[in-house]
Order: sequence, then C-alpha cells, then structure tokens
Amino acid sequence: MRGLLIALTFLTRLPLPAPRNVSAAEFKHSQHYYPLVGLILGGFLWLAGRLTGPYYPPLVVGAILLALELALTGGIHLDGFMDSMDGLLSARTPERKLEIMKDSRVGAHASISLAALLLLKFSLLASLKPADMGILLLMPMISRWAFLIGVIGFPYARKEGLGQGFHEASRWLVFAAEGLIILGFAVWFLGPAGLAAILAASALAGLFSWRVSGHLGGLTGDIYGATIELAEVFALLAAFPFLH
Repeated sequence: MRGLLIALTFLTRLPLPAPRNVSAAEFKHSQHYYPLVGLILGGFLWLAGRLTGPYYPPLVVGAILLALELALTGGIHLDGFMDSMDGLLSARTPERKLEIMKDSRVGAHASISLAALLLLKFSLLASLKPADMGILLLMPMISRWAFLIGVIGFPYARKEGLGQGFHEASRWLVFAAEGLIILGFAVWFLGPAGLAAILAASALAGLFSWRVSGHLGGLTGDIYGATIELAEVFALLAAFPFLH
C-alpha cells in the first residue's frame, strides 16, 4: 500500500498524506502501481460521467470530464507531452531536441499540439453516451500500463533523470502479469471495445517509443508523459466504434 500511496501522491492532486522518507528504490518501483492509479482516476471520471450524462448536454459533459481529469492529475502528463512536441517537432539535431525538451519555456509546437490533443479528447468525451461511460474507467488504467512498454523496452536517453530510475527498476514479468489482468478486466467489462482500447494503446506506445528511441537514442520522462496522453486518446478512438 505504501507503493500505491507514493504513486498516487506523485501522479495525482488528490488530498492524501505524502509518505515520509521515500527512498529512491521505493519511488522507482512505484511505477508498477501506475495502472492502479489509472483505475482510481477512471473511477472518478466514470462516476462524473454517470452523474452528469443524463442531465446535461453532451458538450457540457465533455468539458466537465476533461476539466476533472486535468484537476485530478494537475496536467502532469500534459506537461511532458508539450515538452516532447516542442523538441520532436523542431527541425534540429537529436542532441538539440533533447535540450529543447528540458527547456521550461513553451514554444509554438507545444501550444499547437496541446490544442489539437485537447480538442480531439474533448470531442471524444463529448460524444460518449451515458451507456458508454464504462470506457472512462478503463482509459486511464490502460494508458498508464501501456507507457511501461517504453520504460521497459527502450533505453533512457540521458545519463541521469527521473525516468532513468524507472527504466532500471522496470520488470517484464510484473508488466506482463499486469497486462494479462488488465486485458481480462477490459474484455470482461466492455467486450470488443475493451480489447480494441488495450490493443490500440499498446500499439501506439510501442510504435511511438520505437520511433522516438531510434531518433533520439532513447526515451525521456517527457516522452513517458506524452505516451500516456497519446495512449488515452488512441484507446478512446479504438473503442468508440464498438461502444453501444
């Protein structure tokens, strides 16, 4: 439970007591609780969707769901997405792109990419019917599992950094076991829609990580965040045709 609390206080803005004296090893190994954190976040989104869906116009429901997710996470993964887009979309050398990604200033590529991502996610959320809200329970969990494909399967681009510890502490066996549990739950809960969501998120995470790693020589913490954001959208896109 301590590992879960470490993950919750890092990934969310939930009013929880921060664990004391967290060691580097504890923090690194808390990554395997990220899918469970996603399930908790999904529970909040699902509840909000069920409560607002029958009573408010779809556009209002979509805005509420998007705002709630941002409030719950503090935009931690969006920050990584924006930094990643600033670097990856610049016409620079791989070394310079890594430097741009570390720069806290927001560039045009980040702003444009953020607008496109939020517009797409909002349109998908606003298009969900009350009976479709179950995908909200799965989406955050699947994305926070799928990003581990990059953590485990590809090197870290820098000699030091937050993500370097994640890469060193990652374990294929734990990842595979979590994946089987999530797959079974997704198919049991949503059938073909759940299967499509997890397949799409996994494919996106694998291909995106492979492409970026091949170009930059590895991944970064910002890329991990970008993977989570993109995996959420791809999970929604893939599940949508199978929802009722």
